[in-house]
Amino acid sequence: MEWLEQLLKAETLSLLIPIVAIVGAFAVAALKAHHRHQERIEKIKQGYDPDNL
Repeated sequence: MEWLEQLLKAETLSLLIPIVAIVGAFAVAALKAHHRHQERIEKIKQGYDPDNL
C-alpha cells in the first residue's frame, strides 16, 4: 500500500489533478463532437439538408 501513500501526497496530487482534468475535458469534447456527428448523419439519412437547418 506504499504506492497509495505516494499517490496521495500533496506533491503528487498537485500534478495528477490537472492532468486528469485536461484529459477529462478532451474526452467530453470528443464525445460531444461524436454525438453532433451522429445527429448530422441521422438527419442526412432522413433526407434533411443539415447545412440549411
